[in-house]
Amino acid sequence: MIRRFGLTFALLLAGCDQTPPTPARPALWQVSDADTTIWLIGTIHALPPKVQWQTPEVERAIGAADTLVLEVPPVASASAHEQFETLARQRGLPALLDRVAPADRALLKQGIAAASQSAADLDGYKTWAAALVIGAGAGHVSQASADDGVEAVLTQRFAGKTIGALESREGQLHLFDRLPEASQRRLLLDAARDAIDPEQGYRPLLAAWIKGDAAKLSATLDPVRQDRAIADALIDQRNRRWERAIVGRMARPGRVLVAVGAGHLVGPGSVIALLRDRGLNVERVE
Repeated sequence: MIRRFGLTFALLLAGCDQTPPTPARPALWQVSDADTTIWLIGTIHALPPKVQWQTPEVERAIGAADTLVLEVPPVASASAHEQFETLARQRGLPALLDRVAPADRALLKQGIAAASQSAADLDGYKTWAAALVIGAGAGHVSQASADDGVEAVLTQRFAGKTIGALESREGQLHLFDRLPEASQRRLLLDAARDAIDPEQGYRPLLAAWIKGDAAKLSATLDPVRQDRAIADALIDQRNRRWERAIVGRMARPGRVLVAVGAGHLVGPGSVIALLRDRGLNVERVE
């Protein structure tokens, strides 16, 4: 997720970083039977540099797995950007500031500026897309980069092995595009708030992920769950689809590492909870 909502749009930052490495212990689960083992690791799509998350247990899973399964297939950044732009823009839209209540316009202006964007440049975007652009632009506050994200690193580690996906990149974007406009505007204002104050957005998520704190990771989804349409489209329906895919994969021999946004693996209704409801023995190993 980018902060709360789970797409891989983040600034790519350059420069010499003198900060020491940050050790992390992301949550890792394992489900297995006689001839199949599936590990599930919760990810953050964009990370600051020098976060050392490949613990011995994670390394064992990476080394043993013959297949990596991500949320969406890996793709060159230029291609991903083109897909986004194709769906994100629409002619004849109201100015972005006019899509929120007058009382919220100062907040949105401040959030746009904090994300190093301009309202004029965002006017041609659909509301959900403007929210994602603001979220991506705000990444510089925490030096978060998709290049350092878990998926990017795992894709490199699995070069030469099979890499699959639970959904398409275009399908993921359509989840946002089909949200009611009122829900899209909620995303927009939440993105603005997070850009203004990352201590309320990305950083608590990162801190919980570094510690592998499932309870705190689950709590970061509370704002998302306040909007039923957002929670259903971006969390609950996807969790159910992914759980069915994992159960289906258990029917075939092999060793698979599944890497999805950390919020999908924690709390009630998570993929882990759904697998356990099916009677599968899912063990946390990290």
